[in-house]
Amino acid sequence: MDASSISPTLLIASLIVASTPIMLAAIGELVVERAGVLNLGVEGMMITGAICGFIVAYETGSPTYGVIASILGGMFYASIAAFLRIRYQVNEILVTLMLTYVAVLFLSAMLQGPLRNPAGFNFPESRIFHDSAMLPIIWEGTRLHIGFIIAIIISLVAWFGIKKHMFGMQIKITGSAPRAAKFAGFNDNKTVLYSLLISGGLAGLAGFFEASGPAGQLTPGLPQFYGFTAIIVAFLARLHPIGILFSSLLIALSYVGGEEVQIEYNLPSSITQIFQGMLLF
Repeated sequence: MDASSISPTLLIASLIVASTPIMLAAIGELVVERAGVLNLGVEGMMITGAICGFIVAYETGSPTYGVIASILGGMFYASIAAFLRIRYQVNEILVTLMLTYVAVLFLSAMLQGPLRNPAGFNFPESRIFHDSAMLPIIWEGTRLHIGFIIAIIISLVAWFGIKKHMFGMQIKITGSAPRAAKFAGFNDNKTVLYSLLISGGLAGLAGFFEASGPAGQLTPGLPQFYGFTAIIVAFLARLHPIGILFSSLLIALSYVGGEEVQIEYNLPSSITQIFQGMLLF
């Protein structure tokens, strides 16, 4: 399909839809980065949240319950790394990264087993979301859903929390000056725990938004590298919550534009990752 034949309305809506899970995951990455923790397992937390949210939303027919389940699923997955870091001083970079591979393989096993769509012609994909379990559409005729508004609200809450709340000051001091944080009476272990839980919860929510929004089901390629892209977005925004609103749109443009370039000029899909890597440098 020629890119010029696509309605500008659909292109704008697609851009915003693609930016929503990236924005949420990047805000979570921002929190852990400011706390001096590096979470490379956002992708796995997105998958875990998507699976938990899908199962609950499909069984209950309510996206609200799916949202809650996805947040809890992402937080649970992040708590594994937090526990190992606090209890045994295991590096969270290694744990979160390795847990991502576990989540990817677990998703593949679920899609070939309990969650496989019986009417899916033996393809490894889940059942389609019920209409009642899908996120409400806020722009008729497009796929733009309420998740974008939620992501903006969370960005504003994150800005307020970091700039005005005691917890924001705690994570900033702990991340930039650990010794000063100890003298101030801040508990480093609690900071690590809370920051990873927030990051995991937002990543899980991002995964559910991607599954119940544009995808409409669980597929093996669900995260689309959004978890790793969130790191680029967070650093492009200089770890600023409001800046993430704009940097996520920029990176989403590379996804949407990359798809059009692949179709128009027969370029490989890796062109999008190359462009994103150039942006990070």
